[in-house]
Amino acid sequence: MADLSSLDELVVRLVQQRRSPAYRRELLRGLPEGVGIAGLRVLRTVERSLAAGVLPTVKDVAVDHGIEQSTASRAVHAVVAAGLATKSTCGDDLRKARLDLTGAGRDVLEHATRNRQALLQRVTADWSAADVAQLVALLERLTEGYRTGVLTPR
Repeated sequence: MADLSSLDELVVRLVQQRRSPAYRRELLRGLPEGVGIAGLRVLRTVERSLAAGVLPTVKDVAVDHGIEQSTASRAVHAVVAAGLATKSTCGDDLRKARLDLTGAGRDVLEHATRNRQALLQRVTADWSAADVAQLVALLERLTEGYRTGVLTPR
């Protein structure tokens, strides 16, 4: 039970650290003014959906982030207004808007990814390749466990 308590505490601390102002500054370093964490999350959702062959909607953003559709709509509006994404009417349902990334949106995502990976590189600089590989494997299992344990109805 002590291991489970330690794991629980470490997961909580990791989430807290990723929400800290210092982490956000590192992630946003060098990005255009006005691009924030919420905007990056929207762009990431659009990117993942497009990579899976799905044309994402505002509803998809809301579901992916676990937020209300009105909140997602405001976040999408902000990235569209910043020229990082486009919103076009869906041909088969005029009430739906499909989202896509602009070149500037792709550039922002690439820059944020480099920032995140540079931070991971610094954090794990004295780790062996085997340790990093083991952590990746274990985090994949933990993530899948959360997905099936929380998001899949029992």
